[in-house]
Amino acid sequence: MIVLSALLPIAACGVPLGDPQPRPVGIGRTADGQFRFVVPLCEGETVSAFEVKDRETWAPLWRVSQPTQPDERRGIVVLGRAQGFAEEEVRLTLPLPHNISVSAAVPDAPTIGRAFLLDEVPEGLAGTDQVIDLDGRRLSEEEFRQQVTGEYC
Repeated sequence: MIVLSALLPIAACGVPLGDPQPRPVGIGRTADGQFRFVVPLCEGETVSAFEVKDRETWAPLWRVSQPTQPDERRGIVVLGRAQGFAEEEVRLTLPLPHNISVSAAVPDAPTIGRAFLLDEVPEGLAGTDQVIDLDGRRLSEEEFRQQVTGEYC
């Protein structure tokens, strides 16, 4: 009982248990069905690199850096489209494994990323501005950005 009562004040004070969750990435699809990632950025931030890995082996599947186009700088990345980046360090490896992890590097920012199963992103998102959030809800890109920046920025 002594141990329990000693821990209650710590939990009641709002001290976080464990590491905070990384800022999430939204996942949607382009008009032609490709995966489209939305990295919500705080004011003044830009994406410097984006990486996709196999979640089972952690092998890199695709890595790009040094965005050259406005969409990529503001966090819109289409899987396999390296044209918006100066560097493609790892060319896209296909076929994609079922379980992948994506992460965006943003200077002076904590981790931004997410893991997901390919079938969690419905084909019905193709051609819309909707993305799937961490809870599996469909939100417009703008709603997703507002939700995440409200929590993390």
